[in-house]
Amino acid sequence: MSAVHDGFLLKKSIVKSPIAGQYLTKCMQQAIEHKKVKLRPRYSFKRVENEKTGAVTVKDVNCANVTDSFKAYHVAAICEDAKHTVCRQLSDTPFSPEDNANIPNVTYELPDGQEISIGTPRFTIPEILFKPSLAKDLKMGAHEDSLALPQIVVDSINKCDIDVRRELFNSILLTGGSSMFGSIQKRLEEDLQQLVPSMMKFKVTAQANTVERRYSAWIGGSILSSLGTFQQMWLSKAEYKEYGAGFIHKKAP
Repeated sequence: MSAVHDGFLLKKSIVKSPIAGQYLTKCMQQAIEHKKVKLRPRYSFKRVENEKTGAVTVKDVNCANVTDSFKAYHVAAICEDAKHTVCRQLSDTPFSPEDNANIPNVTYELPDGQEISIGTPRFTIPEILFKPSLAKDLKMGAHEDSLALPQIVVDSINKCDIDVRRELFNSILLTGGSSMFGSIQKRLEEDLQQLVPSMMKFKVTAQANTVERRYSAWIGGSILSSLGTFQQMWLSKAEYKEYGAGFIHKKAP
């Protein structure tokens, strides 16, 4: 989380959190594996159809040369798709797994044809953004003391000079894959209402175009690289060796 003013990143506003899209994907993986389901990457099996009955069976493929990192990448891709498919809606109010234990399950089909039912985790997982302590229920408690998203927003803006805070509070932008959860804008506004000083107005906006919202960082990078001045920002191999990676902040502040 960081603040941008007049096109420049305000470095002192940066607030880091381990709880983001990749972390929530790992939470979904934990929820699926908790059901004793074997996650098969698409490359690790093939479908075989019985010529007589037409029945389709799944047979494992020999993957002796596949590295663990390659497998982990493809397993994470499955869990990410499951997260985006079933975790579509954020609760309008703070979510309690105990009070909502009987939520109807949603069926998700894995690449090998297995069908799994996901109930409470489809609300619990996105709720972790607003209540990190819920990660403990999914045995992901390493970051349960992290700051909630609304607090991160407020802390980031409060790190900036007081004369720009009003403008920043009035232009909070939701972007990235995790901003795709339903009702996240409304929920963030409601939670910020409790944290932002009463005399300070704030506004949360999000792109209506879901593709632009999800890939805003890539789109922004594409625009930057197309500028005529971009070549002046390049860090050459010789400069990297002489000055290190930190030199990029001098060339492209």
